[in-house]
Amino acid sequence: MPSLVHQLSRPILVDRIVYATITIMTVLIIYDGWQTLKWIDVVGVIVGPIIAMFISHVFSAAIARQVEVGKVLGWSEWSRIVASESRFLLLCVPPIAVVSVLYALGVSLGHSIRITLWLEAASLGYWGFLAGRRAGLVGWRLLVAITAGLLIGLVVLLIQVVLEPGKALSGGVAMG
Repeated sequence: MPSLVHQLSRPILVDRIVYATITIMTVLIIYDGWQTLKWIDVVGVIVGPIIAMFISHVFSAAIARQVEVGKVLGWSEWSRIVASESRFLLLCVPPIAVVSVLYALGVSLGHSIRITLWLEAASLGYWGFLAGRRAGLVGWRLLVAITAGLLIGLVVLLIQVVLEPGKALSGGVAMG
């Protein structure tokens, strides 16, 4: 039986995992009002975009399949598409787990979100590593692949600095 890492390293899965990671990071960055939310609200903010991506992937896959076969899809084809895309709903589990564990340990939701963002950014470095290894990269070329993933994570985190809700920039300095 192939390992979980090997199963997750299939191109379509890596594509969806990276896409979902960046989407979740973006939602967590631009959402305003963490200090007023309860834990269950935070779960909703994380799960919402994943459900939206799931629905959009099911819809786009169904439309593409319908164009391919030239007829309306039957129940079994719809079921296959939904089943195929449903595994991506699990992508909300890691950030929810991180927030939940940190919150249970007494860390505020705001700080839990920030830590989750950093871990999500670091995970992009991991996916760069995995892609590099699967492509046979070693040495400095593998480091470039890892660095590329980390840089993408850093760019997304920098969006927080630029778009931090409730803050205005004056002379390049955030004002409270």
